[in-house]
Amino acid sequence: MRNLYFVVLAVLFLAALLAILLRYSLRARRATDTTWNDLLQRLTWVDRDNIAMIALDVVTESGELRQEASRFALEPPAIWTLLGGLEGLEVLEHNCHVLVELASYIQRWHPEALVVAEQLRLNAREIEWHVGRLKGAAETGNLQSSFAAYAQRATVTYYMMTRHVLELYSQVGFPRLADLQQAL
Repeated sequence: MRNLYFVVLAVLFLAALLAILLRYSLRARRATDTTWNDLLQRLTWVDRDNIAMIALDVVTESGELRQEASRFALEPPAIWTLLGGLEGLEVLEHNCHVLVELASYIQRWHPEALVVAEQLRLNAREIEWHVGRLKGAAETGNLQSSFAAYAQRATVTYYMMTRHVLELYSQVGFPRLADLQQAL
């Protein structure tokens, strides 16, 4: 009877390993089949001027925190309006995943892009966390009190992600950099 339990558990373990292997191999194949145009089409349009306005309220163009008194000059209702509320943040969250894929796309020919791709993955997780916190706050009725802080942090992270992707493509001399600049 013990041997039967062992065999059943071993088969279940192997089946789980095979399922994980299959999932990741299909994911890798799908990633290598993705074309440049597919990636650009997956980006959802956001008003980059609004994103920059919100982000540059907190950081400088180079990403350093602002020290002067004008820091946090935007009021929470203005941030809500500029972003388009929680729906606008969900668009940023979606675009973060595409930015990670853009970094992975260039990594095929330039392995040094791995560092940027990994940093972007961490940044995307951070934005997911901020959006998750805001969705939780919306469910409990506390969205207004927490929106500005989380939304502005997520926007700053997204803004810096776009800067890093553009810088990466610029450094490697990608021929369709203008298309990417226009899309972002």
